[in-house]
Amino acid sequence: MNRISYAMIVALLACTGCGQDKAAAPAQQAEAPAPAEAAAEAPAAETPVAAEAAGDSDGETIDATVSAASPIAAAVAATTPAPASGNLSGWKQGENYTAYPVARPVSTPPGKVEVVEGFWYGCGACYALEPRLEAWEKSKPEWITLRRIPVVWNEVAREDARLYYTIESLGLVDKLHGEVFRQIHAKGQPLTVIRDRRVDKAATEKATREFLVSHGVSAEDFAKHYRSFSTENKLRQAENLSRQYLLDHTPMVVVHGKYLTDSTMAGGVDKLFQLVNDLAAREHETN
Repeated sequence: MNRISYAMIVALLACTGCGQDKAAAPAQQAEAPAPAEAAAEAPAAETPVAAEAAGDSDGETIDATVSAASPIAAAVAATTPAPASGNLSGWKQGENYTAYPVARPVSTPPGKVEVVEGFWYGCGACYALEPRLEAWEKSKPEWITLRRIPVVWNEVAREDARLYYTIESLGLVDKLHGEVFRQIHAKGQPLTVIRDRRVDKAATEKATREFLVSHGVSAEDFAKHYRSFSTENKLRQAENLSRQYLLDHTPMVVVHGKYLTDSTMAGGVDKLFQLVNDLAAREHETN
């Protein structure tokens, strides 16, 4: 799960169908964008933590081959983690998770524990994880609140994040979040259009509008939210949080603004959700 780069974007877009007939969809006329610089902008005092987190993440990569399993099959195959215990004796700080020197902000009230997933729609590993995350969300304790944050590293990630916040503003995350992943990775139709190493915003808006309209969103409702003040504000917040949480690759998980981990650090996807449960339970005991 390495930081996004020119080569990764090219590989990703190639595996998602950009080699098909360019006349078929505007999104398939893609070239490589500028690389992400988010992690480099993290505060100097926090650099050792970022290096530790990134160094431990040597497994999945953003441009990895997309899982062949269908989301439904993956969800059915998902095992339910053991009940949250708050016991961290089986986990090692610095190996299975990283503790921030200073706690990051959370949006939950007292008594609730916030779990954040940092994701990018172009990330094949995020696509593979999504059915498991949905299954965990249904089985998690009620005092855990899941919050998704689309990373904003560069203009490509920003436009993908804009799509997520448009869906969120429409109240359609449960219905359409997974559909966006499938449109990009299963159908090979990226929705962010890149030409001459820059995002073509007009073509991207057109492709996004057509996708949402095909899933029942009216063109009027799309226009109300896609470039609204609220959406722009959420994009600025997501960019800030991408830096504050040190999200230098995807997917990553932050537990209550205090702990950062991913499936490689945890030892696999099954262990990731058990670790998240245990870290969350520890916070719940002291919250």
